[in-house]
Amino acid sequence: MTRLPRNHSYFSDHRGTAATYDPMLLIEVFRQVAIYYAHTFAGADRSQKFIFGSADFEIIDRETFRIGTCPGHCTIIAEVVNEKTRDGVVTGLTLEMTAYIEGKVAAREAMAYQWMPAEVWTRIRCRGRNSLGLPDMHEIPNATPVARMRPGAVGRHNPRNAILANPTFDTAEISAVTVIDTNHPSLFDHALDHVPGMLQFEAARQIAMAAANASLGLDTNRMVMHQLEISFEKFGEFELETIAHAVVETDPDGKGAVIAAIRITQGDEAIATGRVHLQVMPVDIWTMVQ
Repeated sequence: MTRLPRNHSYFSDHRGTAATYDPMLLIEVFRQVAIYYAHTFAGADRSQKFIFGSADFEIIDRETFRIGTCPGHCTIIAEVVNEKTRDGVVTGLTLEMTAYIEGKVAAREAMAYQWMPAEVWTRIRCRGRNSLGLPDMHEIPNATPVARMRPGAVGRHNPRNAILANPTFDTAEISAVTVIDTNHPSLFDHALDHVPGMLQFEAARQIAMAAANASLGLDTNRMVMHQLEISFEKFGEFELETIAHAVVETDPDGKGAVIAAIRITQGDEAIATGRVHLQVMPVDIWTMVQ
């Protein structure tokens, strides 16, 4: 069980979710549960390194996300649906996880991930970096001035939490640079040698909101991420420019949703691909939850 904070400088900084828990907070809880499960039940040593392959997150009951008068009690139930083994030893899992908030089903996520010894990780990272013409050891490049998008255009209040910059538009797609701020206290809460998955989750959500705002004229104040499907194709490197792309369409089922196909690229290669489903809250309902 975990307690969900009622206020947080990153997870509470949203135009449209001030009265509800951020779905990204549940995604982070699921990520931590997956690591805990591997260490506790699957024999993963504390020194092992983790690689996340894909995640499929969906809100089941938005009412459970309402913030009450005290921190929410969240319980996660995890079920193994697939195992990856090597020489009879489990080296990866696909977990189906369900989050209960105050005893009610709130969200689900299927996550595929694996782990490996540090020396294997180092070999894989060096080989991948060398193929890109980069040295074995990563470097964090000096920050360069960028024109960050207005926080409101990506559903944020705090400019530091708006991580997209220098947007470009064509008839179907919006693209923007993803700002890699390694001093961000939430997105980089520990040292890393690559662009983290949580930053890519956030870039996917923000580029989807920016696309819905620019292409469909929808107000980010009324948009809430309802579902996120993402596959990580390869490591993102700090030294390479990271671009988020999105193309949006309205939900063909007519349920008040917007679906964005997203890609996160470095050069000509996609490091992540997926889809973001944004629920557009009706004005009368939205007024009630402010």
